[in-house]
Amino acid sequence: MKKIYYLLCLLPLMPLVSSCDDEEAEVVLLQNPESQPVTLSSIAPDYGFVGDQFTLTGTNFGGGVDFIQVFIGENEAEVLTCTDTEVKVLVPKEATTGRISVRFMGQEVNSDLMFRVMGKPSVEQMKPLFGMEGAQKAWGFVGSEIIFSGSELGGSQEDVKVIFKGATNTPAEIVSWSEEEFKVKVPEGAVSGKLTLTVGSQTVNTPYEFRLVEHAAVSGITPQQGYKGCEVTISGKGLGDETTKGQTKVWFGDKAGTVLSCENEKITVKVPGDLTIGQSYDVKLSTAFETVEQMLKFKVVEEPKDFTGDIQSGYLANPITLSGTNMPATADALKVMFGDKEGKILEYKDGSLQVEIPSNASIGKVKLSLIDAGVEFVVNDKFEIKAAPVIEYCDVAVFADETMKITGTNLSALPVTVMIGNEQVSSISSSDTEITFKVPANLSGDVKVILNFGENVRPAECEVTVLPAQTGDITNYVLENTSSPFAIEGNGLKGWNTNNIFYGNPYVEKDGNVWMALNGKNNTWNGALFQSTTLPKGKYRFSITVADVDAGTNRNVVLFAVMEGKDTPFPGISDDPKPGHFISQDKLLGVMNIKDQPNPVVATHSFEMTMDKSLPVTIGFATMLGDTRYLYISEIKVEHIE
Repeated sequence: MKKIYYLLCLLPLMPLVSSCDDEEAEVVLLQNPESQPVTLSSIAPDYGFVGDQFTLTGTNFGGGVDFIQVFIGENEAEVLTCTDTEVKVLVPKEATTGRISVRFMGQEVNSDLMFRVMGKPSVEQMKPLFGMEGAQKAWGFVGSEIIFSGSELGGSQEDVKVIFKGATNTPAEIVSWSEEEFKVKVPEGAVSGKLTLTVGSQTVNTPYEFRLVEHAAVSGITPQQGYKGCEVTISGKGLGDETTKGQTKVWFGDKAGTVLSCENEKITVKVPGDLTIGQSYDVKLSTAFETVEQMLKFKVVEEPKDFTGDIQSGYLANPITLSGTNMPATADALKVMFGDKEGKILEYKDGSLQVEIPSNASIGKVKLSLIDAGVEFVVNDKFEIKAAPVIEYCDVAVFADETMKITGTNLSALPVTVMIGNEQVSSISSSDTEITFKVPANLSGDVKVILNFGENVRPAECEVTVLPAQTGDITNYVLENTSSPFAIEGNGLKGWNTNNIFYGNPYVEKDGNVWMALNGKNNTWNGALFQSTTLPKGKYRFSITVADVDAGTNRNVVLFAVMEGKDTPFPGISDDPKPGHFISQDKLLGVMNIKDQPNPVVATHSFEMTMDKSLPVTIGFATMLGDTRYLYISEIKVEHIE
């Protein structure tokens, strides 16, 4: 009979319409193995001879003989028939007693079902065992005994040989033997893994893998004193792992702690909550395999209480001070929580700590608490977090004896003193969003502006460049290396930068002088020569003196521009329909066309520009010059008009 197999995936089902020319064909519907896991429930009979049949019952076998494999230990059996709930199996000639497992379309299902092969040696049980049902393993220390139970285990002790993984050269020592049971000693060199058992000429399945266990030893407990319900760590070796955690026990006197995690070299335990404060307890440990003889000591101490300090309110991203009685000796395991956000401990000394309210904490009322070794102590469940003063904008440059402005949020939340440089100044106006004050007439250079709001609020700071209180020429205060003879540094001009399009050296030595040079090259334009500075708000005049020029007739444009921002790239120069202006006006504060034939250019060219606020700026030249064309500059001048 021909069989037709369909795999029904549990996706949105499409109508299935089929026809078959072969009326004898058997249609087998296979379910999606991911959504329909295989289960094994029983075996009948559970013993027999080579060539006998037995039946497995369960669920989700699929119904297809070609898709399912059945194993007796390591030996694959022949599947005779298969439905979704029942598989008939033939015992192969090489089989020995072993556990039943099934493989179906990527699934591997192990079971505790045993099939005993009659007339052949078989091992049905091993001791000692540990682990959950279905995942058990035999275990032992080096030198301990493993018991094998079964039937027809040879005619004499000499028939039995057990090889442990890692100790493959020598069979394990047989301690005792009978046809139904023998004991072997775990040899030196053994490691965890499958055992190899032979009885006479027969290789015999073993129902469990072997796990080599290290004798446990403890070296210490951290901390050695703490609170009821706190978490402690027991250090040592051979303490187990997560598979043995459920069988690991720790006692404080006669009270059992809760094992939270288990690793080979450390165990984390929660101390019982019903211990007596002030009392020391013997701490005893038993692993899944043995009781450790060494004793540890743990003392229960008073809990932190009677909190004082800034425990009612504080400002976001600013520190508070907190103290209490019975505070821990160190802050090693201490956390300070503002709601669900952890604060940063800045200092801890003599039971008093300074902690920073996290910047991502919620404004408003939150629970303030200490967590030490896993135990929470509530300081204030209605601690108020307030928005702190923040500077959002500060004039980056000002003239001495003129007004400076700072803007931000919550600037009037607390009394504020304003320091600029080393001088305290009085504000002209103050609000929640803005503070203005007059800059002292004697200040100059780069100075700090500091807003002080009190002891528990960090000062808000910004930096400002102060220019002398004057109108007229301020070139030397805002630009470097601006007149002939220009200072050369390497292959460039000191203080000036070029982009990667700029052609040639930015200077020329001519007529006994050193001039700034803007050179051309065919098909190369949008070269830039610039430097960055800061300018206060005000009205300015920029003057450029041209020393020499090759006028040319095409692509002969030099623009002098002021751009907003530090090291701001100059936009490209338009070449359509006529060159002479920037394509983009974004961030452009002011611009002057110095060279655009047929304009006369050997002269001083000027333009004026007003800035309504202080800004970092990029000042310089953009070029579109044809081959061999040039423009030489002898001076750049910046004047403050008003």
